This record gives sequence, C-alpha cells and structure tokens, in this order.
Amino acid sequence: MLVKILIINLLIITNASIVSAKISVDEENFLKKIFNEDIPKKSRVIVKGDAKEKIKKIMGSKYKKRLFSYWKNDENTIWILNSIGKYKPITAGFIIGECKIQNASVLTYREQHGYEIKYQSFLSRFDDIQSSKNKLSKKIDNISGATLSVNSMKRMAKLALLLDNLSNENTCT
Repeated sequence: MLVKILIINLLIITNASIVSAKISVDEENFLKKIFNEDIPKKSRVIVKGDAKEKIKKIMGSKYKKRLFSYWKNDENTIWILNSIGKYKPITAGFIIGECKIQNASVLTYREQHGYEIKYQSFLSRFDDIQSSKNKLSKKIDNISGATLSVNSMKRMAKLALLLDNLSNENTCT
C-alpha cells in the first residue's frame, strides 16, 4: 500500500512539473519573439496600499496576488498575467507602450470552450486600447460561447495597463 501511495505521489509531482515547464516555455517563446532572442532582465512590482484596492476592483475581491513580473525595453513593457476563465487559468501576454496596449496574445489556454479568444481576429480588438478609471477605451464585444474567457481577457488588459502605470509611474489616466 505504501508503495502505491509513493508511486501516485511521484506521478503527481512529475505531472505538475511538466505542466509548469510548459507554461514557462510558452512564456519564454513569447518573450523571445518580442525581444528577438535578447530577453531583458525580469523586473518586479509589488502592489501596496491604494493600488491593491484598484486591483481588487478589476480582478475581484478574492484576488490576492501582489507581486507581478514584467520585462521592459526602450519602448514597451511586457506583462504576462493569469486569470480564471470559467474553471481554469488563462495565461496572456500584453505589450504596453505609450500608455496603450500595443498587442495582446494568449499564451496558454486551458479551457475546453471559448478557445476562439486565441485567434488574432479577436486579439486585435485590444490594439491601441487605453484605460481610464478602470474602463477600457474601446468596447470589446463578447464571443458567443466564450463570454467568461472574453471577460477574463478584458480584466487582464485592465490589469496590465494599471500595472504598467504603477511600475513606470506614468501619468497615464
């Protein structure tokens, strides 16, 4: 019996490490594509005080994350964020420049439904969007059958713009 438990635990640990490695590979490939193989050093922002409440308004009251990583070059900042779709997390990357989203990408989509948000025809709707008072400057229409995934992408877009403003101490509104 003890041997069975050890084998099951080993399989769970191995499976978890494969999943986490897959996520980091997706992120690394995304960053390599943007930075042409020359990925800058990762920076971090710790959210404190009033900014925590702003994040809770965007992501929901149960959202607890306070440490966010980003990569920066001369023109843009890249944020890789996670948000729950219906049941599982969606990992997305946002390129922010001049207080606007320059590009949005879905790096890892784990749901069974709503995968249409991975397509460029949907993601291009985020181009040139700004944020003002936790609202996006353009309306993002839902996709039938992918409403929760679309809402998740909208939350992450707002969060990326807020975090960019906090990390760079920009005067974006």
